[in-house]
Amino acid sequence: MKKLLLSITFLAAGFCANAQATLFEEDWDGAGPGIAFWELYNLDGLTPVGPAGTSGEALSFLVQDAWSILSLAEIQAVTPGFTAYPTAAVGMFDNIAASNSWYEPVGIANDWLVSPLITIPAGTTSISLNWAALSRGSATFLEDYRVHLSPTGGNDPVNFTTLLQDVNNELNTGSYRTLALSPSLAGTSFRIAFQNDGNDQYVMFLDNITITGTLSNDEFFASKFSTYPNPAKDVLNITTSENILVSNVSITDINGRTIQNTSVNNLTEAQINVGALNSGIYFLNIDSDAGKAVKKFVKN
Repeated sequence: MKKLLLSITFLAAGFCANAQATLFEEDWDGAGPGIAFWELYNLDGLTPVGPAGTSGEALSFLVQDAWSILSLAEIQAVTPGFTAYPTAAVGMFDNIAASNSWYEPVGIANDWLVSPLITIPAGTTSISLNWAALSRGSATFLEDYRVHLSPTGGNDPVNFTTLLQDVNNELNTGSYRTLALSPSLAGTSFRIAFQNDGNDQYVMFLDNITITGTLSNDEFFASKFSTYPNPAKDVLNITTSENILVSNVSITDINGRTIQNTSVNNLTEAQINVGALNSGIYFLNIDSDAGKAVKKFVKN
């Protein structure tokens, strides 16, 4: 899988007046922010079954947090006969996020996986959330989970006031789900969350999470640049994997005034010192050999 650096917008191939782009991505293998940037909430506080036994308890016992990142090798080591993820779980590869609802004593899971803040450029259309999922139990022990949205961008479970989808009995043959999001999310920042609420089931896998949308010409070109961290405190990194050469970066405030100007000397990666800026919202104006791009960032 392609390895990308942390950003609110991620890279997409091609270029046209209106182009489909990947606006957020997480595959737990390097494409995306990684689990360190997701919030975990283990609200049930229950103990996974295992590790002794002959019914696969060892897999359940590997999941010691609300969600745990497991590699294919780790799963294979405790799951006799498991060789590969099913092709129906499109894009499920190597590392996955796992959650379980098999506890001793029996109880209902309440485990949350909360995304970093996601910003959708203004004017974006055809916004969708996509993910691959898999139940590891038999047909009588299929996982249940819910997908939520926090429209304010808050990361506490109480902030997730929009239920996007309630999935009951996720397939043990794997699935790839696509969910259309409201056009009103364009120009806003929000978070998504996956909540395992299974009742005495087993273990589920989650991978290949993306948010896609159709961008205008200018926004699509801007999506070719990754900027991180955002919010930034001292240093803001700019990178692109398409060998676009950056020559200059200027920073303007929300009133359009130029605050800072940095010559970059035709590099594909740059670090901009933002430590002297006051807290607030700013815009990066990136000059490159392929054109001009504007990216918004927040200074803490």
